[in-house]
Amino acid sequence: MTGYGRGEAEGPAQRWTVELRSLNHRFLDLALNLPRHLWALEDRCRQVLKARLHRGRVEMQLSYEMQPGAGGALRLDPGLTAQAVAALTELKAAAGLDEPLRLDHLLRFADLLITREREAPNLEETWALLSQALQQALDSLEEMRRAEGEALRADLSRHLEELAAAAGRIQTLAALSPEAWRQKILARLEELKGEVGEVEDARLAQELAFLAERRDVAEELARLESHVRQFRELLGAGGPVGRRLEFLVQEMLREVNTIGAKAGDLSITQEVLLLKGLLERLREQIHNVE
Repeated sequence: MTGYGRGEAEGPAQRWTVELRSLNHRFLDLALNLPRHLWALEDRCRQVLKARLHRGRVEMQLSYEMQPGAGGALRLDPGLTAQAVAALTELKAAAGLDEPLRLDHLLRFADLLITREREAPNLEETWALLSQALQQALDSLEEMRRAEGEALRADLSRHLEELAAAAGRIQTLAALSPEAWRQKILARLEELKGEVGEVEDARLAQELAFLAERRDVAEELARLESHVRQFRELLGAGGPVGRRLEFLVQEMLREVNTIGAKAGDLSITQEVLLLKGLLERLREQIHNVE
Protein backbone atom coordinates (compact mmCIF):
# COMPACT_ATOMS: atom_id res chain seq x y z
CA MET A 1 0.00 0.00 0.00
CA THR A 2 1.31 3.42 -0.86
CA GLY A 3 2.01 6.04 1.78
CA TYR A 4 4.43 8.61 3.11
CA GLY A 5 5.66 9.34 6.62
CA ARG A 6 8.08 11.80 8.18
CA GLY A 7 9.59 12.00 11.65
CA GLU A 8 12.08 14.29 13.37
CA ALA A 9 14.12 14.11 16.56
CA GLU A 10 16.46 16.77 17.89
CA GLY A 11 19.46 16.44 20.20
CA PRO A 12 22.17 18.78 21.49
CA ALA A 13 24.40 18.25 18.46
CA GLN A 14 22.15 17.10 15.62
CA ARG A 15 18.61 17.10 14.30
CA TRP A 16 17.54 13.89 12.56
CA THR A 17 14.88 13.55 9.89
CA VAL A 18 13.51 10.22 8.69
CA GLU A 19 11.30 9.99 5.61
CA LEU A 20 9.50 6.80 4.61
CA ARG A 21 7.75 6.04 1.36
CA SER A 22 5.90 2.80 0.69
CA LEU A 23 4.87 1.40 -2.67
CA ASN A 24 2.85 -1.66 -3.64
CA HIS A 25 4.76 -4.93 -3.51
CA ARG A 26 3.83 -8.56 -2.88
CA PHE A 27 6.41 -8.89 -0.10
CA LEU A 28 8.26 -6.59 2.29
CA ASP A 29 11.18 -5.01 0.45
CA LEU A 30 13.24 -2.48 2.44
CA ALA A 31 15.55 0.06 0.79
CA LEU A 32 17.47 2.08 3.42
CA ASN A 33 19.69 5.05 2.68
CA LEU A 34 21.96 5.72 5.68
CA PRO A 35 25.22 7.71 5.85
CA ARG A 36 28.31 5.54 5.83
CA HIS A 37 29.19 6.24 9.45
CA LEU A 38 25.76 4.88 10.49
CA TRP A 39 25.80 1.64 8.55
CA ALA A 40 26.18 -0.19 11.86
CA LEU A 41 22.62 0.92 12.71
CA GLU A 42 21.04 -0.38 9.51
CA ASP A 43 20.07 -3.73 11.00
CA ARG A 44 18.34 -2.02 13.93
CA CYS A 45 16.36 0.12 11.50
CA ARG A 46 15.32 -2.96 9.56
CA GLN A 47 14.12 -4.70 12.71
CA VAL A 48 11.96 -1.72 13.67
CA LEU A 49 10.43 -1.55 10.21
CA LYS A 50 9.77 -5.29 10.03
CA ALA A 51 8.03 -5.18 13.41
CA ARG A 52 5.39 -2.78 12.09
CA LEU A 53 5.24 -3.37 8.33
CA HIS A 54 4.54 -6.63 6.54
CA ARG A 55 4.19 -5.79 2.87
CA GLY A 56 5.29 -3.25 0.28
CA ARG A 57 8.48 -1.70 -0.98
CA VAL A 58 9.51 0.74 1.73
CA GLU A 59 12.17 3.36 1.05
CA MET A 60 13.82 5.11 3.98
CA GLN A 61 15.72 8.37 3.60
CA LEU A 62 17.76 9.61 6.56
CA SER A 63 19.19 13.10 6.83
CA TYR A 64 20.60 15.21 9.64
CA GLU A 65 21.67 18.77 10.36
CA MET A 66 24.36 19.86 12.77
CA GLN A 67 23.20 22.22 15.49
CA PRO A 68 24.95 25.64 15.63
CA GLY A 69 28.32 25.29 17.30
CA ALA A 70 28.28 21.50 17.06
CA GLY A 71 29.26 21.10 13.44
CA GLY A 72 32.22 19.22 12.10
CA ALA A 73 35.56 20.66 11.04
CA LEU A 74 35.89 21.66 7.39
CA ARG A 75 39.06 20.37 5.74
CA LEU A 76 40.60 19.99 2.33
CA ASP A 77 41.39 16.66 0.72
CA PRO A 78 44.91 17.31 -0.66
CA GLY A 79 45.19 14.14 -2.68
CA LEU A 80 41.85 14.60 -4.43
CA THR A 81 42.66 18.26 -5.01
CA ALA A 82 45.92 17.35 -6.77
CA GLN A 83 44.08 14.85 -8.94
CA ALA A 84 41.45 17.45 -9.88
CA VAL A 85 44.16 20.00 -10.84
CA ALA A 86 45.98 17.39 -12.96
CA ALA A 87 42.76 16.34 -14.70
CA LEU A 88 41.78 19.94 -15.48
CA THR A 89 45.29 20.72 -16.75
CA GLU A 90 45.20 17.69 -19.03
CA LEU A 91 41.74 18.69 -20.26
CA LYS A 92 42.99 22.19 -21.08
CA ALA A 93 45.88 20.79 -23.07
CA ALA A 94 43.70 18.34 -24.96
CA ALA A 95 41.22 21.07 -25.84
CA GLY A 96 43.96 23.63 -26.71
CA LEU A 97 42.68 26.19 -24.21
CA ASP A 98 44.80 28.97 -22.70
CA GLU A 99 42.32 29.85 -19.93
CA PRO A 100 44.00 29.69 -16.50
CA LEU A 101 42.62 27.49 -13.76
CA ARG A 102 40.45 29.37 -11.28
CA LEU A 103 39.14 28.52 -7.84
CA ASP A 104 35.56 28.20 -9.06
CA HIS A 105 36.69 25.42 -11.43
CA LEU A 106 37.95 23.40 -8.48
CA LEU A 107 34.89 24.09 -6.36
CA ARG A 108 32.81 22.20 -8.91
CA PHE A 109 34.38 19.06 -7.41
CA ALA A 110 32.12 18.66 -4.39
CA ASP A 111 34.38 16.18 -2.57
CA LEU A 112 37.43 18.49 -2.34
CA LEU A 113 36.03 20.17 0.79
CA ILE A 114 34.62 17.71 3.27
CA THR A 115 33.17 17.93 6.76
CA ARG A 116 34.75 15.78 9.44
CA GLU A 117 33.08 15.40 12.77
CA ARG A 118 35.31 16.44 15.65
CA GLU A 119 34.60 13.15 17.46
CA ALA A 120 33.50 9.72 16.34
CA PRO A 121 29.69 9.41 16.64
CA ASN A 122 28.31 7.69 19.70
CA LEU A 123 26.07 5.04 18.13
CA GLU A 124 23.87 4.53 21.18
CA GLU A 125 23.16 8.25 21.56
CA THR A 126 22.59 8.49 17.83
CA TRP A 127 20.23 5.50 17.88
CA ALA A 128 18.18 7.01 20.69
CA LEU A 129 17.38 9.99 18.44
CA LEU A 130 17.21 8.07 15.18
CA SER A 131 14.79 5.47 16.53
CA GLN A 132 12.55 8.22 17.86
CA ALA A 133 12.40 9.88 14.44
CA LEU A 134 11.84 6.48 12.80
CA GLN A 135 8.89 5.65 15.06
CA GLN A 136 7.32 9.04 14.31
CA ALA A 137 7.73 8.43 10.57
CA LEU A 138 6.11 5.00 10.95
CA ASP A 139 3.17 6.51 12.84
CA SER A 140 2.67 9.03 10.04
CA LEU A 141 3.05 6.37 7.34
CA GLU A 142 0.57 4.02 8.99
CA GLU A 143 -1.98 6.80 9.42
CA MET A 144 -1.88 7.53 5.70
CA ARG A 145 -2.01 3.83 4.82
CA ARG A 146 -4.94 3.34 7.22
CA ALA A 147 -6.96 6.06 5.49
CA GLU A 148 -6.20 4.56 2.10
CA GLY A 149 -7.07 1.12 3.45
CA GLU A 150 -10.57 2.19 4.47
CA ALA A 151 -11.27 3.46 0.97
CA LEU A 152 -9.85 0.26 -0.47
CA ARG A 153 -11.98 -1.87 1.86
CA ALA A 154 -15.13 -0.15 0.61
CA ASP A 155 -14.11 -0.68 -3.01
CA LEU A 156 -13.31 -4.36 -2.44
CA SER A 157 -16.63 -4.86 -0.68
CA ARG A 158 -18.47 -3.33 -3.62
CA HIS A 159 -16.75 -5.67 -6.08
CA LEU A 160 -17.51 -8.58 -3.78
CA GLU A 161 -21.22 -7.73 -3.78
CA GLU A 162 -21.21 -7.66 -7.58
CA LEU A 163 -19.47 -11.03 -7.59
CA ALA A 164 -22.01 -12.56 -5.22
CA ALA A 165 -24.86 -11.19 -7.33
CA ALA A 166 -23.41 -12.72 -10.51
CA ALA A 167 -22.98 -16.07 -8.72
CA GLY A 168 -26.64 -15.89 -7.65
CA ARG A 169 -27.72 -15.34 -11.25
CA ILE A 170 -25.68 -18.35 -12.34
CA GLN A 171 -27.40 -20.45 -9.68
CA THR A 172 -30.79 -19.43 -11.06
CA LEU A 173 -29.75 -20.11 -14.65
CA ALA A 174 -28.20 -23.45 -13.72
CA ALA A 175 -31.50 -24.59 -12.19
CA LEU A 176 -33.23 -23.93 -15.52
CA SER A 177 -30.59 -25.65 -17.63
CA PRO A 178 -31.92 -29.25 -17.46
CA GLU A 179 -35.32 -28.20 -18.81
CA ALA A 180 -33.67 -26.04 -21.47
CA TRP A 181 -31.50 -28.97 -22.57
CA ARG A 182 -34.57 -31.25 -22.57
CA GLN A 183 -36.41 -28.90 -24.91
CA LYS A 184 -33.38 -28.66 -27.21
CA ILE A 185 -33.02 -32.44 -27.36
CA LEU A 186 -36.75 -32.94 -28.03
CA ALA A 187 -36.66 -30.35 -30.80
CA ARG A 188 -33.63 -32.03 -32.34
CA LEU A 189 -35.23 -35.45 -32.11
CA GLU A 190 -38.32 -34.11 -33.81
CA GLU A 191 -36.14 -32.94 -36.67
CA LEU A 192 -34.46 -36.36 -36.90
CA LYS A 193 -37.61 -38.38 -36.27
CA GLY A 194 -37.48 -40.02 -39.65
CA GLU A 195 -33.90 -41.14 -39.14
CA VAL A 196 -33.82 -42.28 -35.53
CA GLY A 197 -37.42 -43.28 -35.04
CA GLU A 198 -39.18 -43.07 -31.71
CA VAL A 199 -37.05 -42.67 -28.55
CA GLU A 200 -38.25 -44.26 -25.37
CA ASP A 201 -39.09 -41.91 -22.51
CA ALA A 202 -36.92 -43.92 -20.16
CA ARG A 203 -33.91 -43.64 -22.48
CA LEU A 204 -34.54 -39.92 -22.92
CA ALA A 205 -34.78 -39.43 -19.14
CA GLN A 206 -31.55 -41.37 -18.67
CA GLU A 207 -29.70 -39.22 -21.19
CA LEU A 208 -31.07 -36.02 -19.65
CA ALA A 209 -30.00 -37.15 -16.18
CA PHE A 210 -26.51 -37.90 -17.47
CA LEU A 211 -26.34 -34.52 -19.17
CA ALA A 212 -27.60 -32.75 -16.06
CA GLU A 213 -24.94 -34.45 -13.95
CA ARG A 214 -22.19 -33.35 -16.34
CA ARG A 215 -23.50 -29.78 -16.36
CA ASP A 216 -24.16 -29.56 -12.61
CA VAL A 217 -22.25 -26.63 -11.04
CA ALA A 218 -23.83 -26.76 -7.58
CA GLU A 219 -20.60 -27.81 -5.85
CA GLU A 220 -18.57 -25.09 -7.55
CA LEU A 221 -21.17 -22.46 -6.62
CA ALA A 222 -21.17 -23.67 -3.01
CA ARG A 223 -17.38 -23.39 -2.79
CA LEU A 224 -17.48 -19.99 -4.47
CA GLU A 225 -20.03 -18.81 -1.90
CA SER A 226 -17.77 -20.10 0.90
CA HIS A 227 -14.77 -18.21 -0.51
CA VAL A 228 -16.81 -15.01 -0.78
CA ARG A 229 -17.87 -15.38 2.85
CA GLN A 230 -14.26 -15.90 3.99
CA PHE A 231 -13.18 -12.90 1.93
CA ARG A 232 -15.73 -10.71 3.73
CA GLU A 233 -14.56 -11.98 7.11
CA LEU A 234 -10.93 -11.17 6.32
CA LEU A 235 -11.86 -7.66 5.18
CA GLY A 236 -13.30 -7.07 8.64
CA ALA A 237 -10.37 -8.67 10.47
CA GLY A 238 -7.34 -6.82 11.75
CA GLY A 239 -3.71 -7.45 10.90
CA PRO A 240 -2.08 -8.35 7.60
CA VAL A 241 -4.48 -10.33 5.39
CA GLY A 242 -3.25 -9.54 1.87
CA ARG A 243 -1.71 -12.93 1.12
CA ARG A 244 -4.76 -14.83 2.35
CA LEU A 245 -6.98 -12.64 0.18
CA GLU A 246 -4.76 -13.42 -2.79
CA PHE A 247 -5.19 -17.14 -2.13
CA LEU A 248 -8.98 -16.78 -1.93
CA VAL A 249 -9.13 -14.90 -5.23
CA GLN A 250 -7.06 -17.66 -6.83
CA GLU A 251 -9.46 -20.31 -5.50
CA MET A 252 -12.51 -18.32 -6.63
CA LEU A 253 -11.04 -18.06 -10.12
CA ARG A 254 -10.52 -21.82 -10.15
CA GLU A 255 -14.21 -22.40 -9.36
CA VAL A 256 -15.36 -19.85 -11.93
CA ASN A 257 -13.25 -21.49 -14.65
CA THR A 258 -14.78 -24.86 -13.82
CA ILE A 259 -18.29 -23.39 -13.98
CA GLY A 260 -17.52 -21.90 -17.37
CA ALA A 261 -16.22 -25.24 -18.67
CA LYS A 262 -19.22 -27.24 -17.41
CA ALA A 263 -22.11 -24.87 -18.02
CA GLY A 264 -22.53 -25.08 -21.81
CA ASP A 265 -25.04 -22.24 -21.67
CA LEU A 266 -24.55 -18.82 -23.28
CA SER A 267 -26.23 -16.91 -20.44
CA ILE A 268 -24.05 -18.62 -17.84
CA THR A 269 -20.95 -18.04 -19.98
CA GLN A 270 -21.70 -14.31 -20.02
CA GLU A 271 -21.94 -14.30 -16.22
CA VAL A 272 -18.68 -16.26 -16.01
CA LEU A 273 -16.92 -13.61 -18.12
CA LEU A 274 -18.27 -10.94 -15.77
CA LEU A 275 -17.00 -12.88 -12.78
CA LYS A 276 -13.53 -13.20 -14.30
CA GLY A 277 -13.39 -9.45 -14.84
CA LEU A 278 -14.41 -8.79 -11.23
CA LEU A 279 -11.83 -11.26 -9.92
CA GLU A 280 -9.10 -9.65 -11.98
CA ARG A 281 -9.98 -6.28 -10.45
CA LEU A 282 -9.92 -7.83 -7.00
CA ARG A 283 -6.51 -9.36 -7.71
CA GLU A 284 -5.07 -6.00 -8.76
CA GLN A 285 -6.44 -4.18 -5.74
CA ILE A 286 -5.31 -6.83 -3.26
CA HIS A 287 -1.71 -5.95 -4.14
CA ASN A 288 -2.41 -2.77 -2.13
CA VAL A 289 -3.48 -4.74 0.96
CA GLU A 290 -0.87 -5.47 3.61
